[in-house]
Amino acid sequence: MKNEEKQVIQPKVKIRFLFNHCNDLGEMRHFYSDLLGLSEKAYKEEWGYLCYVSEDLEMMFFRSDTKIPYIEEWADQPGWEGGTLKIASWAIGIPEGDFTNVYKQLKSERVKMFNEEPEWRVDNYWGLTVKDPMGNTVEVYTIPKQKPESTTWKYLHPS
Repeated sequence: MKNEEKQVIQPKVKIRFLFNHCNDLGEMRHFYSDLLGLSEKAYKEEWGYLCYVSEDLEMMFFRSDTKIPYIEEWADQPGWEGGTLKIASWAIGIPEGDFTNVYKQLKSERVKMFNEEPEWRVDNYWGLTVKDPMGNTVEVYTIPKQKPESTTWKYLHPS
């Protein structure tokens, strides 16, 4: 008898939905749509529902019936040093050509930032860690086509 290899069949499973609750859909919409530039799949104020799609993943925000406290601490995320809270957080990739403008918009709107300017992280990308209107930690990042000569943001983008 020949040794037959056992064939493992992997199910075609996908993560499809992330559900988040918030106090104010308008604030969340302004942050994710206007400041970060995400395209909305659906926004139904009367239903208390806001949805974004990225590839096959839908991130939804639902207005809460009860007040949810703002998260003051920063989440622990790989790629940067600073956050310590062990909770869910996420990263949003911004096209390289739009990253500087997104950063300027976040700064002009006085969005809470862990650092005042983007950092060169893990020798691979520019990252900026911010808080959304609920206090969720969100890393906004871009991966440049080429590694910059300087990894100091102020040197590359003087005010």
